[in-house]
Amino acid sequence: MSKTILLAVDTTDHVAAAAEMARELAGDSGDRVLVLHVHEFAVGRFGRIQVDCVDGEGERVAADIVTSLRVAGVAAESDIRKTPVGHIAKAIISVAEECDARMIMLGSTSSHDVPHLPFGNVSLRLLHLATRPVMIVPKAPVPVNTVEPIAVAVTG
Repeated sequence: MSKTILLAVDTTDHVAAAAEMARELAGDSGDRVLVLHVHEFAVGRFGRIQVDCVDGEGERVAADIVTSLRVAGVAAESDIRKTPVGHIAKAIISVAEECDARMIMLGSTSSHDVPHLPFGNVSLRLLHLATRPVMIVPKAPVPVNTVEPIAVAVTG
């Protein structure tokens, strides 16, 4: 019996590795993938303002991932939610409960001030609040260009 993998995405470049991992796992297990983007809104003096990304960007990222998953033969769909600033982790957990997700998967931003702590604010909160498995996928390492040694002839 197939289940659901909840892939939570934002608009940064680290989602590619998580999307690839979701594709591999769903391809092996027959699970469907629900690609979730959560918009954050702040309410202030000038009204309600979306603060997470440019309007439409989250939808585009989710749609692109769903398309690539479907091309790979994985059942996938997207979901877009909205939440107040600071509540993304709770929104992700709520969606995971609604769809009875097998696991929550997301990419690691690796942008924390402490270099040996690879979790961002949302991932850290998910780890503490979730009652389901959470998989944090590190972004793919950037290949290091090796420089060939140059032979220098020394004449005496």
